[in-house]
Amino acid sequence: MLAVQGGGGITVRVDVADGARITSLTSGGREWLAPSGPRSPGVFVQPGSGGWDEVVPTVAACVLADGTALTGTALADHGDAWQTPWTLDSADARHVQTTVRLASLPISLTRRIEGTGTGIRLAYTASTDAAAPVPLAWCAHPLFAADAGTRLVPAGPVPGLIEEYPRYRVPRDWPSVVAPTAIKAFTDAPAASAAVVHANGDTLTLSWDSVLLPYLGLYWDGGEFTDTPVVAIEPSTAFGDSAVRAVAEGRIRLLEPGRPFRWWVQLTAIAGDASIVIPPFAAGE
Repeated sequence: MLAVQGGGGITVRVDVADGARITSLTSGGREWLAPSGPRSPGVFVQPGSGGWDEVVPTVAACVLADGTALTGTALADHGDAWQTPWTLDSADARHVQTTVRLASLPISLTRRIEGTGTGIRLAYTASTDAAAPVPLAWCAHPLFAADAGTRLVPAGPVPGLIEEYPRYRVPRDWPSVVAPTAIKAFTDAPAASAAVVHANGDTLTLSWDSVLLPYLGLYWDGGEFTDTPVVAIEPSTAFGDSAVRAVAEGRIRLLEPGRPFRWWVQLTAIAGDASIVIPPFAAGE
């Protein structure tokens, strides 16, 4: 297990042998991620599926349709980066850099986790040696522990949401509670930041360039698919969970041969005041 320390007291731990999963993200004595335990090969959703994975080249299992150079290629549930061996490129107390070559598509992905003066920066580079552009549906997949009172808070006004699950492409309001059943939704406009806020005000903010990552998925689950309540902030290169649908809609990053695509996600943490208690699962407004 490798560790990286950043400003604001943030420390992340990476298990390179398990799909380069981030198994721990702590600050101020708080563990932000839901527990991640051993998992069975080929099955993403199972007990212990917490932590932070890199989901690529799709979230929902699908088969690429006509219109791509890779017609008929089957893409597994939550992609294959999480179940493919990564190579450790370099590491020290301030960074861990790993690379994976996807089994499903001709894509190589490098992730560099580096401590900064204010937190942690995850920098990514994706490239392809294919003869034609390849669809790249990547999203961050952190499952954050959701205690009573945990909220997802957007930067600025609360955006509109388009539900992906359990109803497909239905406009909905921002959830005010983490219900027993899961909700996955995408914002109806680009966003560049969102935060997980606990009842005492402890705040972890994720920020990114919304030109590079124009789509944002959000997830609330009180126990339908997870052992404990979780929330997730998932900036993405594609709209929706299915790469094949995103290709059909023209809402996906196409990775061009000889032109690596680079993006980043920044993490910052602020400690709250234990004397301040926010009502449980208040709306993110």
